[in-house]
Amino acid sequence: MDRNPTRRQTIAGIGSAVAVGTAASASASAQPTDAVVDADREAENDYPLCLYKPNDNGEWHPALPINVHARADGSESALEAVEDGFTGLGNLEWTPALPDATAKAWDPETEELVPPEASYRRPKAGDEWDHVHVWRVDDDRAAIHAHLDVFDLTSSHFHRGAQYGEAAADVVAHLTGEGWSERTPYDIDYGVEDARLERWGETGDAKLKY
Repeated sequence: MDRNPTRRQTIAGIGSAVAVGTAASASASAQPTDAVVDADREAENDYPLCLYKPNDNGEWHPALPINVHARADGSESALEAVEDGFTGLGNLEWTPALPDATAKAWDPETEELVPPEASYRRPKAGDEWDHVHVWRVDDDRAAIHAHLDVFDLTSSHFHRGAQYGEAAADVVAHLTGEGWSERTPYDIDYGVEDARLERWGETGDAKLKY
């Protein structure tokens, strides 16, 4: 599958925000305004932290947790292994075909917000569809955000992401059925304020190995 080389090369920086002073020098829609502390991207267990969405003023803020970390140590990259888990004849309940939302992640090396490399939904009758976004961190690591699409007429896309813990559990259950194993317990430090963590509720932090 063809991919944007720039995004591939710099995806390791996703989840970081620029310092407030740097953000102030750009247009409101160009950069996130909340500073999110990021650890060393070379660390083995370091992954992107958050997805960003714009508010009514066009300012981007951390909105969604990247709540599943995936590692693959074989010949297949982590991104490829995750994609294999959501595609093929055995996974027809998942689809990449439906229109996606506006959430992106911040890449500090290119100083731009980038969309996920892959997104999948699991449609079902009624509400609360599983929705997954995936980024390549490096050959060995992929970062996954999972939420449930909850029907909401007030949202620009007529739904909003919620119930991260339940969605992460669904992703873990699905991928362990595809050959992945889960490390437990596992907790992620998202680097956001306590009020946002409280609004998020249970995030379902998970670590998968292939």
